[in-house]
Amino acid sequence: MRKLISRMLNRKSDSCFQKADLTESTEERSNPARGWYQIHTFLAEKEPDFEELRWCLHPKDTLVFALIDIGYFRDRDLDQEVLERICRILAFFSERAYDCIVRIVYDHEGKALIREPFHFSQVKSHLEQVGKIVNQFGNHIFIFQGMLVGNWGEMHSSRFLEEGEMLQMTEILRRCKGGQTYLSVRRPVYWRILHKKQKGKHSVRAEDMGIFDDGILASESHLGTFGTESRKLAGWDKPWRREDELSFETEIGRYAPNGGEAVYSQIYLQELTPERVLETLRKMQITYLNRDHDTRILDVWRKWKYSGTGVWEGKSVFDYVSAHMGYRFFVRNVFVTPKKERHTYLVEIEIENIGFAGFYQEAGFYLEFTDVEGMNSSKTADGCVKGWNSKECRTPACTIEAGDGGLFLAARRKKDGAVIYFGNGSDAQGRVLLGYLQSEQ
Repeated sequence: MRKLISRMLNRKSDSCFQKADLTESTEERSNPARGWYQIHTFLAEKEPDFEELRWCLHPKDTLVFALIDIGYFRDRDLDQEVLERICRILAFFSERAYDCIVRIVYDHEGKALIREPFHFSQVKSHLEQVGKIVNQFGNHIFIFQGMLVGNWGEMHSSRFLEEGEMLQMTEILRRCKGGQTYLSVRRPVYWRILHKKQKGKHSVRAEDMGIFDDGILASESHLGTFGTESRKLAGWDKPWRREDELSFETEIGRYAPNGGEAVYSQIYLQELTPERVLETLRKMQITYLNRDHDTRILDVWRKWKYSGTGVWEGKSVFDYVSAHMGYRFFVRNVFVTPKKERHTYLVEIEIENIGFAGFYQEAGFYLEFTDVEGMNSSKTADGCVKGWNSKECRTPACTIEAGDGGLFLAARRKKDGAVIYFGNGSDAQGRVLLGYLQSEQ
């Protein structure tokens, strides 16, 4: 802290740079790999109507959920026609630049015991086939949920959820999937069962697996997601009480995305306040939520007002949640220090992630400015963006040679160049105006 204060006090005060207004904006922005999603359900034996599907897409979502039911093939491997159909479904979304949440299931009606294979060997064979497709679309599948089994693929009411079976299914998925795809399991206790080596550590870490909770705020236990005993009493392999599990999800969420579905309960709603809802979503490190599953709870959020201060005061809780799911980069300050060489400046940008969760992909920050020849120029600011946690401040920096003109900051995802909008006001290109440079006289 002393070094930081000293560094700030020793910065040269220079009139060549006029800083812009860097206040936060409440304007809605669509950023990749976070936010609301819709579920689109497909039967593996039936060709989708892609023309009709095109009109069902939500224009502001960057995420889409593809639920693909393969239960018709419970007694045999998927044939080539079915594998190609699944690829066409995923290609449909990837061609439209969606980040996909994928759940391939045997059942989408709550009848897993009827729809699942009789033999575990068939489940493993299906996972091998599915894993190859996940690998093929690794750049577009953000999250692969579940392991095919259970009612709605939610990993309950299945014959195949013993520890040894879950470990085998996870090993297949990890071996097959692409490096950019995250896995996700239904309950924190499943995560612990699959990570026995983490037991006893001060903090947990697994860089490729998060939690999907499809009972958020429906009850104290999130519809059985949590248990009732304390972490100390229950032990590693059993569900914990709510407060312990939420703290555990905070740890998991530093490395992999968590999300799911918020659910309405008339009885439990009496226990909720805007403050408690936001506190829960922050602790869960929520990156994504279903916008259609239970609109009653979302309508409550639309009626509730955010009680904090600042630009969000008086806005709806729904709007606040929409803006803060996942990461939200906010430029708090910028420092421009002239170097000895003429027209050369050290630019340092103080940025905080004020979203509920971290940033889980590779991205870059880019300074855009007018160079000494009067041409538009760009330079990459240093620093890694992946792993940038919620509430964490970082200061990317770079040295530029610039002439008179505006100094802008842009952010783009590395794998596809997708624009990442800041929490500040920005132009149509997603750039934040940091200020204006005026050449030394």
